[in-house]
Amino acid sequence: MNESACMTQYLKSLPAPQTWETCDDDIRAYINSFVGLLRNILKENLAGVYLHGSLAMGSYFPPKSDMDFIVVTTDKLDYKLAETVNIAIASYAEARPTVGSIECSAITLDTAKNAPRNIPYELHYSEMWHKRVLGGEVKYETEQFDSDLPAHLMCVKKRGICLYGTDINSAFGEISWRNFTESVTEDFCWIVDGENITESPYYGVLNICRVLQILSDNDERYLSKYEGAIWGIKRLPGKYTALIQKALEVYASGKIVSENERKTGGAGWDKSILLAFRDYAKNEAAKLRK
Repeated sequence: MNESACMTQYLKSLPAPQTWETCDDDIRAYINSFVGLLRNILKENLAGVYLHGSLAMGSYFPPKSDMDFIVVTTDKLDYKLAETVNIAIASYAEARPTVGSIECSAITLDTAKNAPRNIPYELHYSEMWHKRVLGGEVKYETEQFDSDLPAHLMCVKKRGICLYGTDINSAFGEISWRNFTESVTEDFCWIVDGENITESPYYGVLNICRVLQILSDNDERYLSKYEGAIWGIKRLPGKYTALIQKALEVYASGKIVSENERKTGGAGWDKSILLAFRDYAKNEAAKLRK
């Protein structure tokens, strides 16, 4: 059996990832209701709602994946309205049918079209922000920036899905490839710093594969974590194949894990192998960026 056939057979042995077209009915209904919630609150100030991330790229696994959105507003939001919207999102997230939560940033249409190097946002919500949002600890009066946004906007531009409003090509301008690579390598630098990879092993391993693909091939693709793992299995040194496969299998597993177990996927990990892969990735990235 050749390499391609072996990979095909291996992937068939894993649970199939979901796409927006094939996702569970309760997930689709929940997302459609989320769009309705935004329309009801923002009304004419809502230019569009866009799905990105694993569900848009056909690499979604309900026990592990989040639901990722970019919301585009026609104008800047008054800080009181921004707070109202964010509290509504946080409250709605509590009723989600999955372990993975909503991750959402709102930007203006002008920001989406011009995509500056430092991208400001009107509001942001993720599970890590949940208590802050509901506890009134978020400051909406001052302009905030998110270094992850160039990567998110690139995903929308290349592989996103318009759920409501202006079509993607009309709403979003071109994202600088340099800004994109700086955005993804910032997360990469966190993963390979110290022992951070041991905190969230499968996430770290899969994202390392994805970033090394970007730096190695420089072909302006945007891979999901699932696709990054496949690339890593094919292209990275064989001594790390078992680790990458384990990361992919944990990511793809249908096992329901608690919120506390999400970072490990409920699996045990060999710290020495993780740190060896960290060192390899750090050195390889340094060579590729020269």
